[in-house]
Amino acid sequence: ARVDPIIDQTCSSGHVHTFYGPQDFHPAVTYEQLRDTKPEFSSTPFVENESLYWHPSIYEVQESNGVKTYTRVNDLESSPYYRWDKSVLPAVEAFPPQFRMIAASNDPGAEAGGENGENMFTECCDFIGNGEEQCESWNRLEFPNRNCAFLGIAFAMPTCWNGDLGINNDHKNHMAYTTNGDVNGPCPSGFNRRVPQIQLFVRINNYRGATRSYELSDGQSDFHVDFFNGWQEGKLEQIIRDCDFFPDQEDGDYNPPCDCDQFLTTNQAPAGAVCDDDVRNLIIDEETAVVTGSLPRDACQGPALTEKTWSELSSDLLTCTTTPPPPPADDDDDQDGDDEDGSGDEDDEDDEEEEEEDEPSVV
Repeated sequence: ARVDPIIDQTCSSGHVHTFYGPQDFHPAVTYEQLRDTKPEFSSTPFVENESLYWHPSIYEVQESNGVKTYTRVNDLESSPYYRWDKSVLPAVEAFPPQFRMIAASNDPGAEAGGENGENMFTECCDFIGNGEEQCESWNRLEFPNRNCAFLGIAFAMPTCWNGDLGINNDHKNHMAYTTNGDVNGPCPSGFNRRVPQIQLFVRINNYRGATRSYELSDGQSDFHVDFFNGWQEGKLEQIIRDCDFFPDQEDGDYNPPCDCDQFLTTNQAPAGAVCDDDVRNLIIDEETAVVTGSLPRDACQGPALTEKTWSELSSDLLTCTTTPPPPPADDDDDQDGDDEDGSGDEDDEDDEEEEEEDEPSVV
């Protein structure tokens, strides 16, 4: 949907976004409405976290007789990973109610740290048997001209915080990367508080770069992620406090070492994607699935937003919601783009608290 609940609550955004988490991504949604989302109306794997994450939608682009056709990529999986280190100051603390932020791969400080030397990377991976992956990677957003079982896009957001909620600023300058880019690195002057790092990992299954080109909905070569906190109050604070790290971890290792699932309740029936008809009926009446000529862009241009008249979702509102796809087959030689466990996890589970995959709410 071409909306952005952080930037503008009254009109369309500058480009189409893909959302993960609660199915209520109307621009007028509030923290309380996100937090109180019923599990069946959210793709979150854990009911205590109803945060909303989004990024520019990804399109396959084909050209015929000089006319481009943009087809939105829907075969996506996403995993938000939470990381922190309790051994350094300022001490990490939970995101407060109302907190939100936007971060981009070209922001100051984003070029340092991370797993691959930067906080942004792309990897094109194939399965080679026995559950192993063979990947080519880049420290930037890259849509390679080759096919692969999946293309993974990962971006880690900043952790140093000045105490602002991100409502009345540009939604970015209340946050900063550490001076060396690492989670446990020093915070720059003016940012004397620290929150967990969120890394959003997005997987394009069955990537077909050999025969198609790919493009972000904003037309940019940099990647950005939006985060709107929807954690139940006190729950993330409890996890940070009670999920201890190993005393023999080396400096720079991610804490905590456990997945911390013992503090969380599994969502037994996560929601699938909201279908385009419901998006057009409830939020903005605009075609975004297949677009010929050029993608819809420019903020507050085009169709007007539909007024939000509900405080919580119900089956009466979402009349054509899709169901989540079945788990992938357990096949070592699987080449259909699904990992054996479907988690989209390319990181060491012993070094971080992770959220398992979310299915997209809508694009």
